[in-house]
Amino acid sequence: MTKRETFTLLALIAVYYEQFEINQEKIDSWHKALKHYTYEKLEENLLAHVAESSYPPKIAQLTQKQSIASRVIPSLEETNQIIYVRQKPAKESVIQEELAKMRRILGIDNR
Repeated sequence: MTKRETFTLLALIAVYYEQFEINQEKIDSWHKALKHYTYEKLEENLLAHVAESSYPPKIAQLTQKQSIASRVIPSLEETNQIIYVRQKPAKESVIQEELAKMRRILGIDNR
């Protein structure tokens, strides 16, 4: 990202947030932190931020990836994959040990 793009981004923030002030020190500092990002991605993140917050964004809020997947409800197939693929069932010996612990705690004889 160029310094001119940094200024353009800050100017856009100032349009959305009247209390946001731009000065040369801010342009230099923000450019130093944002120079490895693309203007397009930061602008996209800014627009998402504007829709959700009445406060100007911090640098970290513009550079974070937007998490859309957490709002999606998985389908039946995806749910089954999450449940059965990601979690390995316990071994039979572990199950029996845990059941024995529960019986001891509850004072149940295993006859």
